[in-house]
Amino acid sequence: MKKKKEEFYYKNLCSAMEYAYQAAQFLTETLKHFDKETIQEKLDAMHELEQKGDVKKHKMMKALSQAFITPIEREDLVSLSGYIDDITDAVEEVLLQIYMSNVTEIRADVFPTLDLLSESIKALGDVMEELKDFKHSKVIEDYIIRVNDLEEQGDRLYVENMHTLHGEEDIRTIVIWRTIYEYLEICIDTCEHVADIVGMVIMKNS
Repeated sequence: MKKKKEEFYYKNLCSAMEYAYQAAQFLTETLKHFDKETIQEKLDAMHELEQKGDVKKHKMMKALSQAFITPIEREDLVSLSGYIDDITDAVEEVLLQIYMSNVTEIRADVFPTLDLLSESIKALGDVMEELKDFKHSKVIEDYIIRVNDLEEQGDRLYVENMHTLHGEEDIRTIVIWRTIYEYLEICIDTCEHVADIVGMVIMKNS
């Protein structure tokens, strides 16, 4: 019974990561085949994914409130669950910003960042898969390094995109896309933050 209870926490985190990955993939496909006329229904579909992620977080909080012993520190589980949910929230926010700003055309330079976002979330998902056996895993630290490397690539893309964007003449375009790129940057940064928490968990339990 104890092992089953412990597995709940790890499975919950992995499921939440899967929803984050689905959200990132959905965002990419929506923008690749962007149709302003269908953006509302795309928002509804994205919100469903975000809600499923929320459910995972709420289940985690409920389980933690009732648990006497947890497999890793309670505070770490709270942080991991919360930040994974933040990733999905930020992905949804990108699409919301596109809708609210009445964007009619997607900039081509957003797609390398979207690809990197999906890579980052997938790599973080690999970290989560290894978390349940982190004391014996031979690859979890490599996965953490992978997430950190992708975040550095994301930083470079962000700088270049902002540099290009601020060469535009239209102020409205600059304001709209600056916010969109900032939310994408938040997504990738948060992936690194989650990976760093796992790194701390490994260190505390070594």
